[in-house]
Amino acid sequence: MKKLFAALLVVGILAVAAAGPAWAQDKKVTFSLNAGVQTNIFNGSSFDNVAFTVDARVGLRLGRSFEISPEVMTVFSYGTLFDGSGGTLLYPGVMLNYRSQNFFAGVGAVLPWAFFEGTSDTGNPAPKINIGYTFPNGIQLTVYYLTWTESGISLFDIGFAGVTLGYRF
Repeated sequence: MKKLFAALLVVGILAVAAAGPAWAQDKKVTFSLNAGVQTNIFNGSSFDNVAFTVDARVGLRLGRSFEISPEVMTVFSYGTLFDGSGGTLLYPGVMLNYRSQNFFAGVGAVLPWAFFEGTSDTGNPAPKINIGYTFPNGIQLTVYYLTWTESGISLFDIGFAGVTLGYRF
């Protein structure tokens, strides 16, 4: 897991480093900052807790319609989703988005990295899907769903759905 996280971190750093020079060349690279809420979708209990999120995404155009998007999202007080005292969850990951004018939809994976009570732990890579719309003024709305993929858990037993609102530069 630590090697996978390190690889995702390197991809993210390289994407951000490439953003500067490419930004000036015909908007091939975009950057967005977003804030939102996330809730649980568990087998037997759903939509009963909410956590706040912030995320940053880099969009690297791959031709006319596709974009690869390294991202990192932070979920605050995720422990309340599990009847705990709180903590922070970090989701570094990468998405492949299809863009058609201002609409986008994508699939990818994130790596859950939990920080709680002075310790940290990573989970298995989690599949993620998203859909969204970027308004002409740069405001971006995104809806997403990701699943927890630990051993002994079926794909849709533990999931999280969220919505973010942000600005795309």
